[in-house]
Amino acid sequence: MKAYAVLFLVALLPLASAATSIHTEWDVEQPVDVDRRYIEHFPSSSTECVDCVETTDEDIVVQWWRYSDQTGSSWPDDDANLRAGLIGVELNQSRSVVNGNDSEQREHLVDVQGTFSIRSEIEDQYFLVANLTVEPLVDLRNDVIMQFLFVDDRSTDNHGRELTSLVRDLTSEVGFYRTARNVSEVNVTVSYEHLIAAGVDLADDRYGWKVLIVVMGAESDSVDSPGVIALYETSVPTSSEELGFIDYLPPIVFILVAMVIVFSVVRSSFNQEHGLPEIRARWKDGNDPAIVIEVDAKRRDVAIQGCEADEPWSMRGGVKRSTIASGTSIRFDVRFKKWHDQGLVLKLKMDVDTLGGWTQNIRLPTRSNAERSVQDEQD
Repeated sequence: MKAYAVLFLVALLPLASAATSIHTEWDVEQPVDVDRRYIEHFPSSSTECVDCVETTDEDIVVQWWRYSDQTGSSWPDDDANLRAGLIGVELNQSRSVVNGNDSEQREHLVDVQGTFSIRSEIEDQYFLVANLTVEPLVDLRNDVIMQFLFVDDRSTDNHGRELTSLVRDLTSEVGFYRTARNVSEVNVTVSYEHLIAAGVDLADDRYGWKVLIVVMGAESDSVDSPGVIALYETSVPTSSEELGFIDYLPPIVFILVAMVIVFSVVRSSFNQEHGLPEIRARWKDGNDPAIVIEVDAKRRDVAIQGCEADEPWSMRGGVKRSTIASGTSIRFDVRFKKWHDQGLVLKLKMDVDTLGGWTQNIRLPTRSNAERSVQDEQD
């Protein structure tokens, strides 16, 4: 029974590992309605944005920080400077960009479906995985680009500055078909090293993160600047409430089987300790080589099956088969043909009720000639 349990436990190891390696997984769901604006703020080094547009709760807002080199801030600024350079925002300029190209109107031209997940293959080293399908609804220009933004709802840097909706990380190395109704499989991994460099440590802080999908581009015949042609906003689940019972089942079964095995081993050890007989042996007084064996049966009946001696010792006769009732004892002699200078090793074979066969090794150092002579004189 224990062997089957161990095999079952080993078989569950990959399942338990797979179930516990995923922090959580969530769907991309529906795109943000085109009537809601996507607004990018570029604040000044004081975190103020004097020339920024006013926003409402309906707007999807992100902020780009560009001044870590100048101020010694712990916030990342490489992606912010890259984004500002693409749309012509000067370094000392604080302003907002609406819908990617300052257009009040936004279209939805690309469908995106699939899932995000936060995973960990090494303890406390989490990374982002996107498994998506991308389908343009119209033919797109060659300059279309898909961005993944990891956004911090409320962030404080090492100087105590605070920003809401701070873009911590931008990943845009994503390719897909640009022709209408041509579906692409898009699988993206944002590594732990990439995220940790942006200050995203999901082992230390799992709360208040968003992942946005922003597709920038235009129809194939458009002459306008690239704008937001698809927008998806997702929130990283902040607890295990997104996981169903089936996600917990493998590790739960793994733990239960482990507990059964541990209990079985402990119980077996307890039964053996309290069920096995107590055995004592000593050399018998006299000139002839012989030992006296005493067997005390405890909680189990004991059947003596026989014994044998390791070379060079050789027994004279055998041992009578006998049964010792629990709670009683027996004493018997084992004789040998002659003395040897090598210590005695005798194997006493028994059958213990409910515990099965058992062999007890009895080891005695040989008696010297002087010891035997003294004992002979006492006799």
